[in-house]
Amino acid sequence: MMRRWDLAVDLRAALHLVGSLIKWFSVTFVLPLSYAIFAHEAWWPYLVPGVLALGGGWAVERAAFTERDIRPREGFLVVSLAWAIVAFVGAMPFVLLGVLPPLDAYFEAMSGFTTTGATVIAHVEGVPKALLLWRAFTQWLGGMGIIVLAVALLPKLGVGGSQLMDAEAPGPTLERLTPRIRETARLLWGIYVGLTACDVLMLVAIGKLSWFDAVAHAFTTLSTGGFSTRDAGFMTFSGAAQWITVLFMAIGGLNFALIYRVFARRHWRAFLLDTEVRFYGALLLGATLALWIIEGGGLEGLRHSAFQAVSIMTTTGYASADFERWAPAAKIILLVLMFLGGCAGSTAGSIKVIRTWLVFRFIVRETRNVIHPQAVLPIRVSGRVVSESIVRAVAIFAIVYVTTFALGSVLLLWDVTCAGLNVDVIEAASAVAATLGNVGPGFGIVGPMSTYAELPGTSKVLLIVLMWAGRLEIFPVLVLFVHSYWKG
Repeated sequence: MMRRWDLAVDLRAALHLVGSLIKWFSVTFVLPLSYAIFAHEAWWPYLVPGVLALGGGWAVERAAFTERDIRPREGFLVVSLAWAIVAFVGAMPFVLLGVLPPLDAYFEAMSGFTTTGATVIAHVEGVPKALLLWRAFTQWLGGMGIIVLAVALLPKLGVGGSQLMDAEAPGPTLERLTPRIRETARLLWGIYVGLTACDVLMLVAIGKLSWFDAVAHAFTTLSTGGFSTRDAGFMTFSGAAQWITVLFMAIGGLNFALIYRVFARRHWRAFLLDTEVRFYGALLLGATLALWIIEGGGLEGLRHSAFQAVSIMTTTGYASADFERWAPAAKIILLVLMFLGGCAGSTAGSIKVIRTWLVFRFIVRETRNVIHPQAVLPIRVSGRVVSESIVRAVAIFAIVYVTTFALGSVLLLWDVTCAGLNVDVIEAASAVAATLGNVGPGFGIVGPMSTYAELPGTSKVLLIVLMWAGRLEIFPVLVLFVHSYWKG
């Protein structure tokens, strides 16, 4: 019989791994540091957090050294802690440069690493370019996942890597592309880097963006993050740049494992046979046409409708137009899209298309079972029967997600009302949906041409927690507040 102690969380094993992750995370500051030196900007605000992450991570790694491997139970703690600490370290350049106070800096960094795109910076064009590059880079790192990157690069994470990636990966299941989890992580990051490079080249050659703008926006497009280097976002750029970005946002919302099968293994029919991809495409097309009709048609209207439908549903959060001024029916469509998200295994946030499909099929099946109680009606996805355990897990996740959204909306509305802000229910709900789903902009006070800066500090803390929980799909964070998780 397993002892009670064996069922509890092994804190030493978890902290040892967290220390190792933070130590190696320090290397990421080389990019903004190098650009700052090149652009003759202040470089020490990137050196300081890099050194602190290196020294602090090494100290924790050494102090908590253990030979024990992590289990799924420790995986939840490692992933949750790592993301919270990485955002803390990533916020330091904003504070050291005097751009943001500490709470706002942590909000911005958490928004970056979780690829939310909600910002508290009103005038981004006045921010040093090296910091804008770092801001975009945080989204690129968070898009595929800092844990996935660590598993790909660090041999010591080969053992226990699957537990970490399962806790971090977006979607109901993690699909292995190779027998070894480390090779899978490398393949995923290889695809990610290749697509980012293609986006950069097309934005420069066809979209006529500068190299700096192209790199920064490619970082935040493939990651479905949405941070821009311009105050007006994609309203600044050409129609060609917007169409290119529509393409790569849609790609960012696809399952990267499926992209690998299609292009590397040449399974060209995989897109057509995959239920989730067909449903994803149908939703994007339907939303685009609905917005286009509501907003009056025309070629320019089609471009803006497609851009906003893809941007919101993939949880990127870019804006090619001020959709705050759109008709109420169009805004309702955008609000619904905030809950759909992209495909499982993509960089998109929110509930995910496959979960929406499974919930829909579950409702249809239960309705039929009322009429035919003895019938056995399995649910199929892409021709394969989905196990009842997955269907149950998806249903539970949807219930928890909607409950979290409802509670968050009530708390945010109460807090902003107490602070004397004139915010209605829709605005508060959109802010919660946009942060929990890692979308970015909402409506009203947090609309596409506004920021989250006006919200009181307590509201920002709430939204930080929602961004953090939303990126990790709630349960890795939720279990930390369960007594039996710690005691076994």
